[in-house]
Amino acid sequence: MKSCIFLLADGARADVFAELLERGDLPNISRYMIERGTYRNAVSVFPSTTGPAYTPFLLGRFPGRCNLPGIRWFDRNIYSKKLFSLFRFRSYIGLEAPLMKYDISKEYPTIFEILPNTVSLMNELTRGLSSKGNRTRFCSMWRKVKAHYDDSWDKIDVAVRHTLLESLNGTTQFTYCVFMSIDHFSHVNHPFHQEVIDGYRRLDDTVGQLVKSLEETGRATETLLIVTSDHGLTPAHTHFDSVEFMVRQGYKTLYYPMVFKHFRDAEAANMVSGNSMTHLYVKSPDGWGRPTTFGELSGLVDDLLEEKAVDIVAGRDEAGVVRIKSERGEARAWIDEQRSIVYEPLEGDPFGYHDLSGAMSPYEAVANTARTGYPDGILQVIQLFDSPRTGDLVVSAAKGFDLRARYENPEHRSTHGALYREHMLVPFAINAKINREFVRTADLFPTVLKYLGVEPPTEIDGENLID
Repeated sequence: MKSCIFLLADGARADVFAELLERGDLPNISRYMIERGTYRNAVSVFPSTTGPAYTPFLLGRFPGRCNLPGIRWFDRNIYSKKLFSLFRFRSYIGLEAPLMKYDISKEYPTIFEILPNTVSLMNELTRGLSSKGNRTRFCSMWRKVKAHYDDSWDKIDVAVRHTLLESLNGTTQFTYCVFMSIDHFSHVNHPFHQEVIDGYRRLDDTVGQLVKSLEETGRATETLLIVTSDHGLTPAHTHFDSVEFMVRQGYKTLYYPMVFKHFRDAEAANMVSGNSMTHLYVKSPDGWGRPTTFGELSGLVDDLLEEKAVDIVAGRDEAGVVRIKSERGEARAWIDEQRSIVYEPLEGDPFGYHDLSGAMSPYEAVANTARTGYPDGILQVIQLFDSPRTGDLVVSAAKGFDLRARYENPEHRSTHGALYREHMLVPFAINAKINREFVRTADLFPTVLKYLGVEPPTEIDGENLID
């Protein structure tokens, strides 16, 4: 029986991964996957952060289209109507993390709901997974809390590897396994720190032990192996206090963890994700019942762009068209009736693309931008505004900065979540030949299902990579 084992190296950078491959430091991934299959850089999603960046893998859809726009969000409609509700606002950092599976759009099936025999390890987005299949359900939170205080993320990776090898059997169709040490050691150190590099090597050791076990049981040729990541990270030299910025602008601002400070009378909300992007929500002149448009917030947009920490600001205009602005210029972007992505620079170009405008297919949109500083930037901003939980303004930080100056213990010395290349490109290795030069992480969902002989759902954001 065919099966797929999906290894997610949370926070792995594409360039670091490629350098280690070239140096021969990832021999098992090179021998058992790339020599037999393919290696590419894949483009992740915006926001490029854990949780939202899982939706392409597990639902085949971008996070905005799954109504999961960030690791923190605010729901203006519910806030305007209900004083007490579990769905007024959310943070998946801490006790609210298990609610992620209830927050994603229910009309879209997860891969766990499509495939009857699945296993998941150290993953919070578990809707449709059986209690038997969720192999780390009882220890995941405890291990994360413990590691937060004693920095034992390397030991978590080893324990997860042990559980993964124990879970191998001839009936499991799909295994989704998350390794977390690269992300966490990058956050508290930097993406090139020795503890981070050791995390890549542990991942390679896992692939070696995994393939050996599969070969011993005669299942190696029937198993699709995938190694990839959800986002990259970059060092942060300056923490910009986006909450204090909003307070200086005169807004009573709701934010985490101080959500009770303006529980009833908030005039704005600030919801940071990955620390390099944030959703800003502003009460409209008509109240919280309707979004505030990009034009109504033009002054706030200009004030944001005067800050060195801010790279790109996006919102919707009164016609519902996405507006994107940076110090490089301004543009409009939307999806037309033919499902083409339309990009219209108004003055300069906010992404710094050269001579890019007009209508494009989804594949052309990634192909035309994959080698730039903002791969797939146009479509990624558009998709995020498909969520009613997305902010009136979405802010992407400049390199070297993050947008959260307080309440981060331990201090984060690296950051992610933004639109630029180092956060959006991730490594992608697969032990099969693929048919595309440019890959999105959303392509892996239909690729896995097709390999397992299952027809993917319609209207997904990815395409099958294997002929």
